[in-house]
Amino acid sequence: MNILVCNDDGIFAPGLAALVGVAKQFGSVTVVAPESPQSAMAHSITLTRPLTVTQVKIPGADGFDGLAVDGRPADCVRLAIKNLVTEPIDLVLSGINAGANVGINVFYSGTVAAAAEATMMGIPAVAVSVAMDHTQEKLPDFAPAAKHTRDLLAVLLNSPLKPDDLININIPDLDKFTPQGVRVCDQSDAEVHDTYIRQNIQQKPQPTTTGQTAQYRLADDFTFNDPHHASDAALIEEGYITVTPLQTNITNHAKLKFLTRRLESGKSF
Repeated sequence: MNILVCNDDGIFAPGLAALVGVAKQFGSVTVVAPESPQSAMAHSITLTRPLTVTQVKIPGADGFDGLAVDGRPADCVRLAIKNLVTEPIDLVLSGINAGANVGINVFYSGTVAAAAEATMMGIPAVAVSVAMDHTQEKLPDFAPAAKHTRDLLAVLLNSPLKPDDLININIPDLDKFTPQGVRVCDQSDAEVHDTYIRQNIQQKPQPTTTGQTAQYRLADDFTFNDPHHASDAALIEEGYITVTPLQTNITNHAKLKFLTRRLESGKSF
């Protein structure tokens, strides 16, 4: 099995090295990842400039040779599959991300975007994240997260994944929990409650300015208030490892039927 490994925390992130170690237990591994952190870049790709690719050697026990791309996670996967890898890729793994990607955070996640890009190209993919306290500077311990990832992949790969399979795995904060088990569950669509921190800044007056200038920074802490206790956002807070099958086709089929009846009925609007 030929496995492509990517992430959004950058090629030097310890979570990537941990995932590479897992991937090597299942097949031949190629690493193509962003040269710098790309968190919350979602599914953006680079259009207006060329992408630079640099060979990188990561030292240490979990070291590897890889290719660093000065672009987004989706760039890395697309460029790798189309140009950088000579053998067909059978599976794409993305992560291990420092921070959970549950609920509507999935739409912002570069980790999930890298996996989704692979699925859009007909290659099954798995995104892996581990929850952490973003108010602390300490990164998660990726070794136990890697073990849980290996165990899950062994089950997932026992029956071959289909080309359109996009699996989102989230591991709870291992500083707070010993995982209670695995739950296959829905993605939460509950609102994220977060805050912006305002800071006034001093700038030289410009002819077009009319008052004080301020900066707003999104704070690191946020919460989900999800009443649906069987969702990924709720279960990870209870200490469960969550596994959520996603899809790149986000058509609202119920609304599709309603609008078809309403707009294709031949009646005037």
